Amino acid sequence: MNRKITLSALAATAALGALALPALAQGRGPADPVPRGPGAMFRAADANGDGRVTTDEAWSALSARFAEMDADKDGGVTWEEARAYFQAHGPARMQRAEARMEGRGQGVFRALDADRDGKVTLVELRPAAEAMFRARDANGDGALTQDEVGPRHRR
Repeated sequence: MNRKITLSALAATAALGALALPALAQGRGPADPVPRGPGAMFRAADANGDGRVTTDEAWSALSARFAEMDADKDGGVTWEEARAYFQAHGPARMQRAEARMEGRGQGVFRALDADRDGKVTLVELRPAAEAMFRARDANGDGALTQDEVGPRHRR
C-alpha cells in the first residue's frame, strides 16, 4: 500500500493509523502527542528499543492510537472521530490532501467496518493490520525494521 492509502486507513481506523505500519515512518511535532517525522513513530512503537517492531509491539502501538481516536470511548471509531483526530494531529501534508483522500479513506473505513455499524473496532481492524504487517515484513522474521517500512519499500 502506498503512504496515502495507509494514512487513509489510519484516519479511518488507526498505523486505525494505524498505524498501519508504513505510517510508522512519520514523526512528532514539538507540542504534539502524536509521533511525526522520520522514524519517530517507529521508535515509539519499538518498546524495547532494539530497532525492530514486533507484531506485539505494533499491535500495542496501534491499540494505543485507536484508543486516542475513540473520542467517546465506546470501543469503536467512527469516520467522524477518525477525521477529527487527524485534523487535529495529522501531518500538514495529510491535512492539505484531505479533500482528495476523503473518498478513499471512507472506502477503506467501510471495508474495515465488517458489521456495517458505522464504527471500526479493534476486532475488525486486527486482520487488516496483521496483513499489512506481514506484507511489510520482507524477510518474514516477524518484526519490522525501519528499512522495511521506509519509502523505498512503498508500492
